[in-house]
Amino acid sequence: MRILSIKEMPIEERYERLLDDYISGTAVAFALLKELGVDMELGLEKNVALSVKMDKKTLPGYLGITFKVLKAITPGIAFNQVLDSFLYHSQTWHPLSSIEVTKMSGRDAVIRVKNCVLLKRMRDVVKKTGFDIDPKIICERDAKYFPELFKEFGVDIIWELEENGCRCTAKLK
Repeated sequence: MRILSIKEMPIEERYERLLDDYISGTAVAFALLKELGVDMELGLEKNVALSVKMDKKTLPGYLGITFKVLKAITPGIAFNQVLDSFLYHSQTWHPLSSIEVTKMSGRDAVIRVKNCVLLKRMRDVVKKTGFDIDPKIICERDAKYFPELFKEFGVDIIWELEENGCRCTAKLK
């Protein structure tokens, strides 16, 4: 009987593999919709609706009633709380160096993601697999998803796609 020596995977490699798994799963989901003959616009709408429904139920509790009270008393602080949470979460996919934030006031900001890791990896997956999907499908999904999700917090978002990233304008209602 031979005992194997297993080396612990470094956290950076784990992150890279998880990101690849996420992108691959997303590519397979949209390729499957296309192969099943589902209209991509309808597929995107359904994907976004289900994602928003799920995320509304799983969002961290501090953005619940506390956020509503905070928004009524100090809207600028509430907006910063949502913005900070979003930017912190964004680092799941994007290195901080590719995220650019310009605060216009205490109630609105512009966020840009340059050299989007998700788009680059989706392009790589589509090229390697030959899937008949547009790599920007991942961007189109986010352009529909985030405005819907942010409505929950009274934040209007305009999400614009750029060649290698996106631009988001967020404004507290």
